[in-house]
This record gives sequence, structure tokens and C-alpha cells, in this order.
Amino acid sequence: MGLPLLVRLVPAFAGEQSISCATAVVGGGWAGIYAAWRLVVDAKSLPAAELCVFEARSAVGGRTYSVPVDTGGTSLVIDVGAYRFGRGQHLPGDLIRNRLNISVACYQPDCAPDLEFHQTLYKVVDAKGRNAGYATPIRAMLAELVAAGVRVFYEYELTGVYRKGAFASAGAGLSLHFAGGAVLSASAVLLNLPRAALHRLDPASAVFPPSNTSLAYSVLRSCNPCNDGRHAPPERIGLKVYAVYDDPWWVSRLNLTEGNFKATEDGLPPLVGRYHDGPVLRGRADGAGGEIGPGALEVVYTYTVVTPQVAWYLPFAPGRAVEPLVVTTDPALLAPLHARLMGYHARAFAARGLNASDIPPMSKAVLGVWTSDPLAALPNPMSSRLDAMPFPFAPGVCPAEPCLAGVTPQQYVAAVDTPNADGAAARIHIANNDFTWTGFQGLPCCWAPQRAESAPPRSRPTRPPPLQKPTRLPRLPSGPQRSSRAACRPKAARRYLPKVAYLTAFCPPGRAVAKECREDAARPLGARAAHVARPRVLHKTARGVAFPAGPLVL
Repeated sequence: MGLPLLVRLVPAFAGEQSISCATAVVGGGWAGIYAAWRLVVDAKSLPAAELCVFEARSAVGGRTYSVPVDTGGTSLVIDVGAYRFGRGQHLPGDLIRNRLNISVACYQPDCAPDLEFHQTLYKVVDAKGRNAGYATPIRAMLAELVAAGVRVFYEYELTGVYRKGAFASAGAGLSLHFAGGAVLSASAVLLNLPRAALHRLDPASAVFPPSNTSLAYSVLRSCNPCNDGRHAPPERIGLKVYAVYDDPWWVSRLNLTEGNFKATEDGLPPLVGRYHDGPVLRGRADGAGGEIGPGALEVVYTYTVVTPQVAWYLPFAPGRAVEPLVVTTDPALLAPLHARLMGYHARAFAARGLNASDIPPMSKAVLGVWTSDPLAALPNPMSSRLDAMPFPFAPGVCPAEPCLAGVTPQQYVAAVDTPNADGAAARIHIANNDFTWTGFQGLPCCWAPQRAESAPPRSRPTRPPPLQKPTRLPRLPSGPQRSSRAACRPKAARRYLPKVAYLTAFCPPGRAVAKECREDAARPLGARAAHVARPRVLHKTARGVAFPAGPLVL
């Protein structure tokens, strides 16, 4: 089932006030853990002793939040945050299947393309095909980092990053300060922090450029998605609600294994759910078949800006700014929600000669409540230009940011890549999907590819390793599949990397190979060929640069 979310994989160093690492990764989400793993474990271009990972919470994953929920002897792994990936999302898709060798299965049982994103989507499963949680690959990379000797510090919340001087040790260049007084000396820093956490840093931090008129300063300090600059935006919440039943009646009684359902009448618990989302255990613990249950039904997945009626659930998550996860047995929530589900499905029960009143009530509810509160520890993910998202925002609900008027995605990416080019501060990177451009190079907001593929932006190794070009995922049949490198097939076109990024990310040193790679990079974007049959590291980038191995040379 994977490691429990709130277990410390290595102990926190609470008593250590002065720390030294050549490279510091702050934030244990997709981008942070992948960046560390890529440098130390995969490319082996940085000694483990020279890299440290700092996480403000007691576990890694960030908004990729997989939680085991006890159901009385067994547990269901529920993803209250990120939960799926597509065939075209080479990072993390190819990384999960072909490098970490983690099993996946179609998110929808029929493996049909998703109607919104027009591609087949996948989830992470265990050997029995049960949901293992989308945090599994992050934890797998973390386990390899810890085994290699990387130091991981939990409950270290960053308060500021400063240049060498009064705070930094000699030669370190940068000084990172954490709540409680711990201080780190480092030469290079990757900040895998959401927008709200970056906003909370000391304004004197070296991450912010000295000129408050620069694009980078505006983006990092005051250019917020869905904010027209005239009115304070309301709290915007992304909400997931799961109803946990010992008898998953939608499968066992009604055979509803996929599809959506919606009912948002005033005064009743709103429903905006999917039958195929939420784990359902099949078969007994000894491996024999025949039994179904327990299971969790996704009864809500939406946003308050799209479906404001879901505010009905918010009184049951008063501490959402501190912790987005709520697991509750409160009858004030469970009883009306169960009655709502039975009423909605009454005709389906009757058509099968069943009575909805005979269905036992749910045992608990699990909520993932992602708020835009500026003090949130894990805020609702919102990349820039969120108004461009394909799902149906009402006109004017999410306006474009005036601060980005006339700004191109390329200019935005360049500004965030190295926000402060002044001296040692030029070795500070930011990698988080909050600081990506919605829709740029085909990626919507709030997906793991935005996190991982931005790690780290614009890093330039002095000797790029012999990385091979990425492939696309092969077609997956229904059911859990073990990954196989032999199943990966190279694809001819590399349409998404500009020339400089292509050279930096994929062209190895050496004579003939480097020459061939340079020639390939010089071709038009749509005509680049994949010359190497089998990839070693598989990824496509949304930020213009794949993460090349090597120290963070900024």
C-alpha cells in the first residue's frame, strides 16, 4: 500500500542549528524530490553528501497527497490531491513505468481517452491492481535518496534566503534560514515552493530581484492568478470528497464502474462525482476472488468557482489552511450525504429490484480541501494565466492577470527560471507548478508534469552527461501492468524543445554523437529525429529545459 503519509522516513534534525550543504532542495513535492533524485541517484553527478532536502511538513509529496484510510482490518489508499497522468506526459509517465518500474493501470476501466484532455489517463497501482497512490513514485525516489546518503530534514519551514555576508559561512554564497532558528549554508538552491509559501518569505530574501519594476519581482511578489488587481479575490477552493462504505454498493449492487454523476440542488449535499474514481477492494486478503469491498466513492471533485454549491462541505474542514486532509465520522456530514446518494440512485436500485433503504450507511468520509488562503500550508494549485484552463470557468470568475498583459510565456519562463541574476542569488532556482504558464506547450494547470518538468529551470551543467532522448509511452492494455523498458518505443518527432534546451538537455559530450545531436537540434522543431533507441531518463519539458544532470550551475 506504500508508506504512510505522515511517517518520518528519516528523523528531523531539530537540535541542529547550523547546517552545510552544497546544494539545497527546499520542498518535497514532485519537482523537489525529482530534482534531487535526478542529480544524486540517476545521473550520479552530485555526491549524496553534498545535497540536502528540506520539507516544511512531516512527509514528502506536497499536493500529491496519498493517504491510507483504515476500514477495519484493511486500508484504502485515497488520493486527495494529484492522482493520474496521461500517455503524452513523459515525465512523470515514463519515469514511473520505465525507470522506477512501478505498476500502473488505466484510470478509467475501459481505457478510453479522457473527454477533457483527449488522452488515456493512468493511475499507480500495487501488484493486485489496487490503488497504491500517486505519491508512490515520490516515495520511491526518496527511498533511493535516503539509501544513497542524502540528508532529509522534516518540519523545516523556510523563512528567507540571503546572500553571503552576515548570515552565510565563508564560501557558501547563500544562507537559508528556517523557522525556529536553523541556518543552512549552501552554494545553490532549488525552491520547490507554492506561491503562497514564496510570498511568505522575508521580502529581503535574495530570491527576489532588487528592482520592484522587473517582471520577475512582479511574478513572485504580486502577480496572482484570477486577480484582476482591483478587488481582493474570494477564497477559491478545490474540493474532493470520498464516501467510504464497507459494501461498495455502486459496484456490488448497481454495477456502476465508470462515468460521472452530478446533482447540485440547493439545500442538499451537492454531488459532482465519478464512479471510477476511488479505490474498491476486490477479493479477499488471501488473494481469492469473489468478495468486493470495502470501497470509496468519489462524490465530489470540483472547484468553488465552478460549483459554488459545494461550499456545503466547508464547515467540516475548519482547519483547511493548516491541513487539507479531513477524515471524519461526523453524522452531521455522513447522514445527509448518505441520504443524498440513496435518493439520487433510488431509480437505479428499483430497476434491479432493490431498495435503497437497505444499503448500510457509510463508515466515514474523506475530504481534500485545497484553499487559496495565503496562509495555507498546502494551497490550492494555481498556475499563472489560469483563465486559459479548458474547464468551464464562468466568464469573469477567473480574469487574466493585468500584470501579465503583453508578456509572452517565454518571457515569463525566463523571469522565473533565474529571478535574481545578481551575484550568488543567480544560483537560486524556482520549480513549482504555481509558477508555470497555464497551457504553455500543451500542459494545463495543476498536473504533476508541471511540477517535475520545471525542475530545475535553466540549470546548465558544464559537462552534460550522455542522456538519451525520451520515448513515448506504448499503449497500455486494461488492468495493472508492470513496466518494461523493452516495451518503450522511440518516437521520431521532438516538437516541444527549443534548440538551446535540446542541446542542454539531450546532447552528450563527445565527437560523433555530439555532432549528430547538434545537427538534429538545428533542424526545425517538427523535424527532429530520435537517434537513440532506448532512453535512460525519459521526460518532456513544459519549461523549455529538461533537467540535465550536474551541479546547479547558475
